[in-house]
This record gives sequence, structure tokens and C-alpha cells, in this order.
Amino acid sequence: MTENKTVPETVVDPVCGKTIDPRKVQFTAKDDKGTHYFCSDKCLRRFDTADAKTKKGFWERYTDRLKKTHCTQTPPECR
Repeated sequence: MTENKTVPETVVDPVCGKTIDPRKVQFTAKDDKGTHYFCSDKCLRRFDTADAKTKKGFWERYTDRLKKTHCTQTPPECR
């Protein structure tokens, strides 16, 4: 039995905020939060070399952008 994982049509690079197609991207990183997609090697390197505090800033900006663009009814996970 094969596992069917759906990949979203677009994702946001957590470093620069650019919207990208994860099916076409060359640069990815995996950690305990899942797979992250990057628009360039430069953004991937910034993410990989960032300390925990800087990564938290990346994610705060990323989730703020998601709240503004994707959450129209504000479910609990988007608050």
C-alpha cells in the first residue's frame, strides 16, 4: 500500500516570504516541524545556519502571513 501525501499548490519560503510551488522547488529542509521549502540556496543556508531565536522570528512572520492570506474564518489553529 502506498502512502498518499498531498503537497499544497503553493507554500511560503519562511525566510524571505516568497510564494513558491513546492513541486518545482530545488531547496528543502526537514526538521521536527516537517518539510520546509525555499526559493533559493541563499534562503536555505540562512535557515540552516540560524539559531533558534532567529528561526522563531522566521516562523512568526510566516504564520502571520498565513493568517492574513489563508484563514478567512479564523479557526482555532489560526488564532
